[in-house]
Amino acid sequence: MDVKRISLLTSGHPPFDERIFWKFAKSLCAAGFKTSVFCSTQKINIVKDDILIKGFNSQNLSKNNKIVQFFTLIESFEPDIVICSEMLPVFAALRYKRLKPNLKVILDVTEWYPENVVFKFIGIKRWLKYIQLILPYIYIIQKVNHIIIGEHSKKRRYDLLASNKPKSIIGYYPVLEYFNYKPPDLSREEIVFGYAGVLTFERGIINLVRITNSIAHKYQNKKIKLLIFGKFTYQDEEKEFHQILRNYDSIKVEFVDWMDYDKMSQTIERMDICFDLRVRNFIYINSLPIKIFEYMACGKPFIYSDIKPVREEINIEDHGFLVNPENDAEVIEVIENYLNNPNLALRHSENSRKLIEEKKNWETESKKLIDLVNTLLS
Repeated sequence: MDVKRISLLTSGHPPFDERIFWKFAKSLCAAGFKTSVFCSTQKINIVKDDILIKGFNSQNLSKNNKIVQFFTLIESFEPDIVICSEMLPVFAALRYKRLKPNLKVILDVTEWYPENVVFKFIGIKRWLKYIQLILPYIYIIQKVNHIIIGEHSKKRRYDLLASNKPKSIIGYYPVLEYFNYKPPDLSREEIVFGYAGVLTFERGIINLVRITNSIAHKYQNKKIKLLIFGKFTYQDEEKEFHQILRNYDSIKVEFVDWMDYDKMSQTIERMDICFDLRVRNFIYINSLPIKIFEYMACGKPFIYSDIKPVREEINIEDHGFLVNPENDAEVIEVIENYLNNPNLALRHSENSRKLIEEKKNWETESKKLIDLVNTLLS
């Protein structure tokens, strides 16, 4: 029997990205497909869990040279389906499609593009960059065979830009087998506030330190600890953050470096209440956070910035609180709701784990991916 081959390509993520490797690649491999991951973010050439992983460092390469490198990797593997996480690898896949016309090319959309690039610019440069990126993006959207979209809030754009293109929603939900349930115990002397994910000032990490310090002063009979699990994106922010911490000597802050997806649970389990107080800019107010589901998988009550995608996805009053991240008094009030009502925290914990077990998990979601691949191959 001819074993079908599938390649996952990324120009912006590490090879062991949780969606690309731990969800897509592992599910496809388990379903019997010969699977590979190709990236331009790291020089690598290994086989892990029967998945071929190859990559090159593209830091000093032109866009055209990156495309050539991706093309070479694709050509050597001879896939039947290519799943691309960004625009640039699509061009390499389309080039290979000229040699193999029955190749199916899928674009997997998880970010607001090109906004995630152009918002780094200001003034007229931002609009010029937007035009420069959106035109080729519209082109590749028309050329791919299928579009996978990570959440409903992003689908409207693609319905507008490519109304006739087939699309599937395949979500960000956690791989349930990797996340253990551990409800919070707010009766203990030490209470652990937690944050997991990318560390930037825009994601509210300074707000969280300030609020943690306020709670520590108010509840001196408790030891309030802040557990920060992740990695800083910008070195200048990391340096400034450690300087800011010197002003908050009444709280203990522990840093845990990022680790493989299948080991994340052991750190989240140590948290009692989980936070994300990100600013509400265009990208964040229109994006569904991934980490919220991993908090829920571990049974952690959460306090999140109030954004529409979360409200549309979850019946909030059963699982946690949404707040104005700029209003310290409001955030402190909902923290106290938990501290003064441990049964509320436990109820939210149990409801969250149940929701992940029954509905919002990758084990269920992956079936959509396998069905889509089988349909395209047939």
